Amino acid sequence: MNAAPLPGLDEAIWLGGIAAPPRAIGAAALTPDPFAACLARGTTLVVADAASAGGLAGLRDLAALARAMGVTLAVKPGEGGLPRAVSLAGALDAAVAADGPLPALPPVPQDSPTRIVSVTTRRIALPLKHLYVSSMYCTPKQDRTLVCIRLADGTEGWGETNGTPDCAARVNAIAKGWIGRDALRDRAALRRSFARIAFDNRHGRNGLAAYAGLDLAAWDASAKHLGVPLAALLGQSAPLRPVEVACPLPAAVPGRAMERAEITAHMADLSLAPRVADLAAGIAAEHGIRAFKYKSAATGIDWDIAALTALRAKLPSGTRLRCDPNGAYSPEEARRLVAGTAALDLEFHEDPTDALEGFRQLREAGAGRLASNMCLITPADLVAAYRLGMTDLVVLGDIFYWGGVAGLRDASAVASRLGLTPSLHSFYETAIATAANVHLAQALGLDAHHPMDCGVTSLAEDIVAPGVLSVRDGCLTAPPGPGIGLSPDPARIAALAIADPVVIPAP
Repeated sequence: MNAAPLPGLDEAIWLGGIAAPPRAIGAAALTPDPFAACLARGTTLVVADAASAGGLAGLRDLAALARAMGVTLAVKPGEGGLPRAVSLAGALDAAVAADGPLPALPPVPQDSPTRIVSVTTRRIALPLKHLYVSSMYCTPKQDRTLVCIRLADGTEGWGETNGTPDCAARVNAIAKGWIGRDALRDRAALRRSFARIAFDNRHGRNGLAAYAGLDLAAWDASAKHLGVPLAALLGQSAPLRPVEVACPLPAAVPGRAMERAEITAHMADLSLAPRVADLAAGIAAEHGIRAFKYKSAATGIDWDIAALTALRAKLPSGTRLRCDPNGAYSPEEARRLVAGTAALDLEFHEDPTDALEGFRQLREAGAGRLASNMCLITPADLVAAYRLGMTDLVVLGDIFYWGGVAGLRDASAVASRLGLTPSLHSFYETAIATAANVHLAQALGLDAHHPMDCGVTSLAEDIVAPGVLSVRDGCLTAPPGPGIGLSPDPARIAALAIADPVVIPAP
């Protein structure tokens, strides 16, 4: 994984912009091995500079780890002197190991070409090729909220997020405070103003997801303004390559639209479970996919075992299989599921139960590899898993649960530094998030151990033309170009729209 700043880009801007003016804590010596010091119990302060942290990317990782561990990071003046230390600390929301007063930070230019002049949002519905059935949903479509940020120089950046009315309303409310801010220089400040600490986010998952939609659009606009891929803005210097994907599978394939009660009755007949394997075999044959995530409806362990057994028998040897009940089983039920599928060699069990304590019980019962995007969703969760000795967990992060690109970047860094395995979670999303995930997977090393989730092959329609995003031989190829490499087709957006666009500020 490369993590070098773009040549010619100011260090603080590459790190995210200035979060806040730092404070001076008094002169202090460099901390030997600051990463190890962060992990040691009782540490309250670490002092580092870019050199001692292993470069700018290392210093950024150290800042994320320090926040997760409740440790204060102070940047010590080194090469570049006090002005550079103040600039780096301001970008990382850290302190400065120096005596005050500190020099002032340079102001953001009022005539910046990357100043945000408008935000447009629109809710759409993505139709699926088959009924999606899980413990959480039973739906033939997926609602999304599209976000378009327009900069002063005319550049447009695209993001997306959940499509519920509540989440869309949160996007619009947050966006009002973004007008006039700088999409490139103010990214860290905007993130801090949204929620300086977790308690500041008063809208839970909706708040994080709403912010993430705007944040992704700002990153896309910034990268497009600079004329570089999104991955390059995150430090990736190598060209993009195809990324292996894992395809989600519904818990049942009834062949027609059904309500939850009908689905439950359908799943009482175990002879119908192999239909899931038939669907997977067709997807594998068409796209070469070699990894599947079975989405349990949690109606019963016997159905899950039957469906997974059929999948293992039907799919080619070496196909990776995952099982995800979305935390709907109790720890005792989850133990039965794990035991009943032990011979199927699953890649991992994703959220078989709904809390880290339940994961601990499964681990003590001899469960195989476990993964989560539900009980590992804050830095504190990662630290708790580390303190419990559960460092073999797979952390399935996505920008919507972690509050944007920088949030996911920090989660990946913290997980890696704690010995956990970061990977990429996704769902049924538009081409915007799907393309962005290709960049994130490579720039953050999220595809190093497990294929990334991707539902693109299950969409009946998207906001770009067929072929813009393609899955061949089990790998997703994103289009080349600056930012995420694509912009939606206005006609396709209009055809999928379920609400009128909202423009901020109002014309």
